[in-house]
Amino acid sequence: MTFTRELIEKFRHHLMEEEKSSATLEKYIRGVTVFFVWLTGHELDKMAVLRYKEHLAVNYAPASVNSVLSSLNSFFSYNEWHSLKVKMLKIQRQIFAERNKELTRAEYERLLNAAKHRKNKRLYFLMQTICASGIRVSELKA
Repeated sequence: MTFTRELIEKFRHHLMEEEKSSATLEKYIRGVTVFFVWLTGHELDKMAVLRYKEHLAVNYAPASVNSVLSSLNSFFSYNEWHSLKVKMLKIQRQIFAERNKELTRAEYERLLNAAKHRKNKRLYFLMQTICASGIRVSELKA
């Protein structure tokens, strides 16, 4: 397996043909290129990919590591190097917000008072609904 800049460029064209967004294209090419630079002088094999995964895991958040691994796995699939693909890091979903991200009673009352002071009944009742039910803002209808 020979890893070259030409292969990265072919991969870029493939992503464009797949109509990937410019942000996705940039992210994938950046992830593959950084790996290419990191790998310089070493053989491309599964152990090298696993060492890189470990390097990422030590230096970055799990979601960032998985983003890079997704880029690499896509590149490996494109080149039919399926034996190089690696598993993503397992990320435990957080069901509840951290305590320091929760509103205190005083903060909640300040928000309600601000809405009431601005005579914004909709915001006032919306804040009460959100805080009482735990519904996400994204789940609300306009």
